[in-house]
Amino acid sequence: MRKIGVLRGGTGDEYFLSLKSGAQIMKALNDAGYDVLDMLVDRNGILHIKGIPTTLETAASQVDVVWNAIHGEIGEDGKIQALLDDIGIPYSGAGATAAALTANKMTAKERAREIGIRTPEAMLIMPEGGESIAGLTQSIYRRMAPPWVVKPLVGGASIHTYLATTPLELSQFVEESISYGQPFIVEQYIFGKEANVGVVDGLRGQEPYVLPVVEMRRPSRGILTHDELMQEGHAVVGGSFRADERERLSALAEALHRHFGVSDYSQSAFIIDRYGKIWYLETDSIPHLTDQGAFVTALKSVGSSLGELVRTIIGRK
Repeated sequence: MRKIGVLRGGTGDEYFLSLKSGAQIMKALNDAGYDVLDMLVDRNGILHIKGIPTTLETAASQVDVVWNAIHGEIGEDGKIQALLDDIGIPYSGAGATAAALTANKMTAKERAREIGIRTPEAMLIMPEGGESIAGLTQSIYRRMAPPWVVKPLVGGASIHTYLATTPLELSQFVEESISYGQPFIVEQYIFGKEANVGVVDGLRGQEPYVLPVVEMRRPSRGILTHDELMQEGHAVVGGSFRADERERLSALAEALHRHFGVSDYSQSAFIIDRYGKIWYLETDSIPHLTDQGAFVTALKSVGSSLGELVRTIIGRK
């Protein structure tokens, strides 16, 4: 029996979401007949096995494969992947290079544009201390018309993500984002319908298998908050998209998965505006695997499950 270590937790803002995803994966692995080892990384970056601090090298020596369920910082930005590469243990998800590429929203935008995919205008801000909030606000306003979305450069789940409709709101959210001390972007808000599209390598023998398009129901003039994302009902398979729109979205998600060099699975987010134009937002190289999330919702809609997902991915390692 193969033993699978499940890395979850981490040092980032998605710590608790990673715990949930990891718990879902551990259950699916257990149900699929694998021997599972819980590899919990605490908020300080210390790895624990059964409550005892240990090293990644020691833990990895006890398993055949590592399932990486750490979202955001260290888990999706290539850091954990680089360490696992050094150890020489196979793991799920994107490799170090692809993970770092997709985690950085500005880099992902640049790469998407390479293959002709439209992305909203965005401005990167690197807090260094002593920034002029008024100066930054004016610079953003001159470059992009309102509304604006302010969000972390790395990370997801709408954590520290804000919609600003006025210069005053923009200055407030820029100041708050600077207080976190992490790079962030200000992006042109696109009015329209939001879609998430998952892709899985090897599912049901397809390379890759593109899951059904999921509409992320959000306020007509707003964004889904983190709390709303954690609730049922916001992810609707097919949604209000026309057949041709679903076809275009699926093709773009597959193209991005291949172009980014992501392994095993990914999920890309898009907006279709009122004129039918598709705008690329971002790609998760480690999609959230909670029951109410878009990825699991799409899996279930085709009669699949986390069990089939883990058997497919672990079977390729």
